[in-house]
Amino acid sequence: MSAASEALDGALDGALATWLARQAVAEERLTAFAFREGQPGIEVPAPSSHVAFRGWIMATVADPPVQAFLRLLGADGRPMAELVAAGAFGLEPGDRVALAARLGVLAASGLITRDLEEDRVAVTVLGQAALGLASAREPSR
Repeated sequence: MSAASEALDGALDGALATWLARQAVAEERLTAFAFREGQPGIEVPAPSSHVAFRGWIMATVADPPVQAFLRLLGADGRPMAELVAAGAFGLEPGDRVALAARLGVLAASGLITRDLEEDRVAVTVLGQAALGLASAREPSR
């Protein structure tokens, strides 16, 4: 593995570890909220999902339409209205519901973030790292 590939690999692993730590905190809060008096506590095992999520994220980013979409967002992201009007992902222009569904999957995987106040979609650090690694692994054309 080249030094550049190792650096990209490390960037992805670091971003994924950060994202997984936030997800674990959210899951612990949800578990604590769901606890009812008189019921036994719920033990949340130590996170072991790094490998599983890494594979899922890289498979998601390997999809050419996903790569194109992440590149389209650029460093500053894009307004949702612009993405809807352009028919992002090859969807029918104006189909906000279908686009929101696609974005939900990418947001759940930590690749994008959607600022609802500004109605803007942006690539996360994890998304940038995954895109960089996927692009580096593509065969030269």
